[in-house]
Amino acid sequence: MAVLAMLSVQGAWYLLAAQAIGPFGWRMQAVLLTVCGVNAAASGLLAWWLGRRAARRLERVRRTIERIQHADYHERLNAGARDEIGAVVESVNALVESAATRERRIMESALSDPLTGLPNRALLADRIRHMVTVSQRAHTAFSIALLDLDRFKVVNDTLGHATGDMLLKEVARRLRSTVRDSDTVARLGGDEFVLLMAGGVEAAREVTRRVIETMKVPLRHGEQLIDIGISIGIALFPDHGQDDVTLLRHADSAMYRAKRSRSGERVFDGDGGEVQRSYLSLLGEMRAALEGGQFELDYQPKLALRTGLIAGLEGLVRWNHPARGRVPPSEFIPFAEQTGFMREITRWVVERGARFSRTLAAAGLDLTVSVNVSALDIQNPDFAREVLGLLRATPIDPKRLCLEITESGVVSESEAAMKNLRAIARLGMKLSVDDFGTGYATLKQLQQLPVNELKIDRSFVTGIHRNRGNLTIVRSTIELGKQLGLKVVAEGVETVEELRCLARLGCDEVQGYYLSKPMREADVVGWVEMRHALYASSRETYFAMLTEKR
Repeated sequence: MAVLAMLSVQGAWYLLAAQAIGPFGWRMQAVLLTVCGVNAAASGLLAWWLGRRAARRLERVRRTIERIQHADYHERLNAGARDEIGAVVESVNALVESAATRERRIMESALSDPLTGLPNRALLADRIRHMVTVSQRAHTAFSIALLDLDRFKVVNDTLGHATGDMLLKEVARRLRSTVRDSDTVARLGGDEFVLLMAGGVEAAREVTRRVIETMKVPLRHGEQLIDIGISIGIALFPDHGQDDVTLLRHADSAMYRAKRSRSGERVFDGDGGEVQRSYLSLLGEMRAALEGGQFELDYQPKLALRTGLIAGLEGLVRWNHPARGRVPPSEFIPFAEQTGFMREITRWVVERGARFSRTLAAAGLDLTVSVNVSALDIQNPDFAREVLGLLRATPIDPKRLCLEITESGVVSESEAAMKNLRAIARLGMKLSVDDFGTGYATLKQLQQLPVNELKIDRSFVTGIHRNRGNLTIVRSTIELGKQLGLKVVAEGVETVEELRCLARLGCDEVQGYYLSKPMREADVVGWVEMRHALYASSRETYFAMLTEKR
């Protein structure tokens, strides 16, 4: 435009000159006027085009800013010329990128679990709804598997929340590495995870079987091995629900049944909701049952293989429900542990066992009474003091009482647990490691614990005479017990072949249905006295009775 203006000025000077030189000058004047007109028109057109171009660029900037206000961050502007408007465009692009990044982080935070990075409940629900839509159109099936960790509360309470978080992250890692690329792994919260899988029940079970196998490998924490137990419930679309809420509820119900039966996995079968409500009702009735005398201890005798005499009794808690009948511990103990009511039950069990020990002593029977305590009990800082109070209230020789603690409880020991165990041992009470072989206790841990007895888990005793693997495990356990100076007891003996095999291996004591089922407290003294009387009158007859096939 500056050039055109210059030409216009020059044209004016030529016009004045043309007027001074006559007729020829007028022709020149006409030409110059035409040139000036063209220049003026070109200048106007150029100014209009440049203004229009700038307006269009500014309009695009305005529309982009409007989209930012509506959380639309997809479009980026072309800066074009490196001028003032170009600088504004670059600034707007930077603003869009920053807003998009911030929005993405907010969405990720809202839809993912901050600890594991897995999709959370909200994103899972959205994906389930999407799967419902797709499956309805294609007439296909999919499944939801809800996973819950066993004894996670014990890990959290004994080893701390940092270890619990580490365990959750490791579970998330194993799940991601085990499932198919098309599957979704999500965390609902706490120790609950969900798998969303295409396909029917067989496809789901194939995945969950791999998950269960993966979780069998214990997690190493320092010198400790943490056993990762898991229970899984499966619900199928469309058979078990048409929406995310129903499917998750039914998967949760199936998971509770798997946990109760310790089967590892369970598919929803239609009555799980009623079963879960029944369990919740049981929890609400436990306190009234304890106060109303509905709980009792049944006793299963333990036989000393060296002498053939009854050496002790294990007290097993039972619930005589007025409407449900005899409720086995597998149905209420896990829920008592989860609700914190286990502490009340343990106090009652120890007190009842101590009282019965006095009854046995009064009858002239020198028998040890064993009672089970939860892994949660030994984490209670007041546990040893409470046991001492119970012994003072029911004066007995502490050596007549033995506390059985599962191996998983020993593995997850804390400083509080060690203090409790040592204090109880100083009282003179015996301590037994129950279900030995299932919790990965190390030799170093056994050496440090003030225990007197190892109880071999029934899973290794069953069929020991024909299972070389079980035979090797039991033989090694008995040898380990001898090296550590511990008594070894085998539980779950149901056949004479198992009894004879354990006797040959040098096991100290046995218990199981072959010897006797658990019996009522009122029947124990008479049963033991009859056995001892038969032993005193004819050992040959007594041992023939012990070793006869049934």
